[in-house]
Amino acid sequence: MSGSTLTEGNNWPHSECEQLLRYRVSFTALALLIALSPIWLCWSLFALFNMGAEFFRNFMQAQSLIYILPIFFYGALITIGCLAVKVCADSKLAISSKSIRLPWQFLFDAKFCLDRPWQSLQSVNFEVDQRRLEQKFPDKIVLVFNDDARVTLVFKGLSRADLKEFILATQTFAPQTVFNPALADVNLNFGSYAPSQSLPASFTQLWEEELDNRFGSTIFVPLEPGQILTREGGLSLKIQGQLSFGGLTAVYLVSRESDNQSDGTQPLFVLKEAVLPVNSDDGLKQKALEMFERESRLLSSLNHPRIAKVIDFFVVSGRNYILLEHVEGVDLRRFVKENGKQEAAVALRWLMETVNILQYLHGQEPPVIHRDVTPDNLVLARDGRLTLIDFGAANSLVGTATGTLVGKQSYIAPEQFRGKANFSSDIYSLAATIFFALTGSDPEPLTTLHPGTLTEIPASLDQLIALCTAQEQADRIGSLDQLLERAKECGGS
Repeated sequence: MSGSTLTEGNNWPHSECEQLLRYRVSFTALALLIALSPIWLCWSLFALFNMGAEFFRNFMQAQSLIYILPIFFYGALITIGCLAVKVCADSKLAISSKSIRLPWQFLFDAKFCLDRPWQSLQSVNFEVDQRRLEQKFPDKIVLVFNDDARVTLVFKGLSRADLKEFILATQTFAPQTVFNPALADVNLNFGSYAPSQSLPASFTQLWEEELDNRFGSTIFVPLEPGQILTREGGLSLKIQGQLSFGGLTAVYLVSRESDNQSDGTQPLFVLKEAVLPVNSDDGLKQKALEMFERESRLLSSLNHPRIAKVIDFFVVSGRNYILLEHVEGVDLRRFVKENGKQEAAVALRWLMETVNILQYLHGQEPPVIHRDVTPDNLVLARDGRLTLIDFGAANSLVGTATGTLVGKQSYIAPEQFRGKANFSSDIYSLAATIFFALTGSDPEPLTTLHPGTLTEIPASLDQLIALCTAQEQADRIGSLDQLLERAKECGGS
């Protein structure tokens, strides 16, 4: 996979890893079951135990038969009660690149098949309350599958973030799905469920809202799945899905129209898109474009087995693109989210593998400063080793044109905030990434990090992370070679 995210800050692996969304409408049924547990659980267990004892005490005698029916009754009551708690407590709506897994409460609606492949999803129907017809606010989302199973989700049962994840996942992994009405014709109320607030009027406007929050008015609308992008010279790329968006950049999973293989499949690539806002200074725009072209040429010349290859860069209709190799695996953010915080030995191995990659970049002529070492951009490939899958070129393009820092603040060194990134900035970002691996939490921005306050690790490793994230460069570990030696002293190999 590309290791890119479906929404900013949340990664979407193209593997069997699942993204867990929360679907919750009401706690009333669960609260009622818990409130009645003294009857269906406690009393039933007591009765079942006593009647079972009497049954075995009088076993093989005529009076023992009178206990069979009550034993069966109380046993069934406990079983049904436990099953009901499981159904009411299950709020997991799990989605992966292959399938969607529904909560237990939809067992009958889903015709006893809760785990369904994306290709079985035929349509997503938005049911709009007649009282909200003018505002186009849906009350329910009905999933219709090819076996006529209809699963009805209450709209307010999903949070804004989870609903956005679900819509984007459906577009990406189930392109055959029909939205009825179309996304542009329904108000997906991503805020609180109240029409009195100022909310986006369509799915497309959601994109524009997120961009406007940072850059003001813009004409940027991301490409849609199925759209064909043709560059000068005849290369045609088909958008297979939207992987991420944020700021004025977007990331897509694409295939080349000329790459049909004998088995009918097409190799996949990652396409990064960056768009300059129309209201930015012309001088800054020109400078940004020159830097983007220069950096893209440099990146395309790199050749390292643990760095995703930059295949091409080009401009179409004023939009700037970088075409990257697609790496199969799971990024560190998703891996840690699914598997929990990592042991010190694992984090040290990841640190040393990334140091080796950065040594190659820093050793180029001219040197390449990555500027975007984060858990999102490091993929644990199928061979168990890390691969660096993204660069900060697209973010730099937008940042230069707008005079605004673009990036993940938790992983950016103080000098990079001031626009003066250097070798030490990559060391800071790498240490912040290892902090995330050790603790499972994003680090606090512009802070000397001590993962040992959140998890049990060797004191030497805690000190190493602190040295790498010192706020003053003079106090920070000064080189990758020095960092590698200190990592070995901590037990890395």
